[in-house]
Parts: sequence; C-alpha cells; structure tokens
Amino acid sequence: MPESISTHAPYLFTLPGTRNGTGCLHFWENLALFPEGIQRCFWISNVQEGETRGNHAHWQESQVIVALAGKLLLEILSSGGEVFNFELNSPDQAVFVPPLNWLVARFYPDSVLLGMSDRAFSEDDYIRDLDYFGKLQERNK
Repeated sequence: MPESISTHAPYLFTLPGTRNGTGCLHFWENLALFPEGIQRCFWISNVQEGETRGNHAHWQESQVIVALAGKLLLEILSSGGEVFNFELNSPDQAVFVPPLNWLVARFYPDSVLLGMSDRAFSEDDYIRDLDYFGKLQERNK
C-alpha cells in the first residue's frame, strides 16, 4: 500500500460539438487530461437494467466516461472517503474519473457506456477488492 496517496476529484463536463439539421457531432480533444492521448477505448452495452459494471478502481489510469445512449448513474468513491454521484443521459456529457476512485456504473435500458483511458489495459493497475480500497480510504481520512 502506498505511503501517501494523492487523488483528484471526479467531475462532470460538457463535450464540445455542433448541432445542425442533420444531427449532432461531439468530440473530445483534451491533452491537458491525457497528454499522451487516448490509449484505450471500450464500450459496454446490453447490460440488464439495474445491473452494475465497473466495481473497481485504478492505481494510475484515468478515464472519461460517456453515455452514448440511454442513461447511466455513476457512483464514485474517492480514496479520501468522498462519494460523488453523476447522472449521464446525453452524449454531450462526460465524467472524468482520476486514479484511485472506485467506480460503480448503474445501467438503464438500452444504455451504452463509452470509456476512454489514458493507459493501455493492465490487470496490475486494477484494484478489484472493495475491502482493500476501504483500507486506503481509512488511511487517507
């Protein structure tokens, strides 16, 4: 367990874009958050209503989460013990999830979650044990 853990709070932001008679175009170009660019994209669909995905934290990886379709409720627990709740129901909204934040994503019918990461997949970067994560929280209070 790291001696001192520094974490940033997750936050909601609006994705830039344009809208005209043929539809909407949204995009994300943010080198301040991901200086090396997006290293991995993933999407999750066909999840039963009320089921959750995520249920983990990362040591180093940051993510941006978007609801491409439907609605998602995100509950994020920081390593400092704070709880953040976000509702995503429009593809022009995104949530930045920094490292050391436990993410639980609750799905509604026909929801599609898009995740963009600043790192390639590494199982070693995952914290999958909520009890262990709770110990990190206790340490940081």
